[in-house]
Amino acid sequence: MTQIREIKCPRCGEWTMWQGDLDDRCLFCGEFLEPNRFSREVEKKVNKQLLREDGYLFIRPGDGPVKQWFKRTVSRVRWIVILLQIAFFVFVTLILVAISLLPG
Repeated sequence: MTQIREIKCPRCGEWTMWQGDLDDRCLFCGEFLEPNRFSREVEKKVNKQLLREDGYLFIRPGDGPVKQWFKRTVSRVRWIVILLQIAFFVFVTLILVAISLLPG
């Protein structure tokens, strides 16, 4: 349930209805009610997409089937190695806790 409030438009100065959403617009001039917040959110989304696409394992539409298979395989191996490292650290921690709890 959203709450509707009024906010003064930064462009035309008229009071307009505002729900607090990112893409709320003025009823009179059609401008965004929070243009700075909107542009920041759009910039974050674009930067996140660019970082993802700049990765060496990102599968692009122009990649051939062999290259796609290789990227998927390398990605899976990478995640397996990360999970094995986490499991190793948990195992070592449990051994250290068990040793510290032993009497003597």
